[in-house]
Amino acid sequence: MSGAWSAYRQTATDTAPLYHAAGEPSPSQRAGRWHRQGEGYAQYLALEAPGAWCELIRYENIRANARAAEYNRKLWQVYVEEVEIADLSTFDHYEKCGLNPRLAVAAHEPCQELAHELREAGYRGLLSPSAALPGATNLTLFGTRYEKELRTRPEVWENPMPGVRLPCQLVAEAPPPAELVLATCFPSMVHDGYREHLRALGRQAPSSPP
Repeated sequence: MSGAWSAYRQTATDTAPLYHAAGEPSPSQRAGRWHRQGEGYAQYLALEAPGAWCELIRYENIRANARAAEYNRKLWQVYVEEVEIADLSTFDHYEKCGLNPRLAVAAHEPCQELAHELREAGYRGLLSPSAALPGATNLTLFGTRYEKELRTRPEVWENPMPGVRLPCQLVAEAPPPAELVLATCFPSMVHDGYREHLRALGRQAPSSPP
């Protein structure tokens, strides 16, 4: 699909909003759900601000409010205009594509293999359910992108290279909200969105998470 999205991304306070090459002989971005380290870059975005925070909480295994308060981060709003995005935004869409919907919220390795196939087929990114916050949706872009930092309204900036540059603005510099610690779905927990999808189809839920 093609479209425009207002998305969110949280970063450390001393890093750029997006991942891009800085003279590195090999990409140093740590492996994530939709890419392997050394395989290039990926931009991990969430369509909802709480989703971006919950991804941090899940990744860092933040289980207590006191520990959450130790993480001072920047939350960016990023405006994306893209083409050739794989629409795997719901578990139903996984089913329609002949994919196991468990893939969206379980271990990273099968997702990394699927991402490799999507890149080879010419896709520039994908939408997928958030593993960290049931009901939220993530947007992942494959490859290098460069930020254009703005003060207000990134969606109205006349972008000369929408496939390369992404306008963004800083919307918060703070620890993740304490209330999201309890809302986050960790790898060892049942994912309510995935289970609801199975129940709607009359399928039995697996005995182990997600």
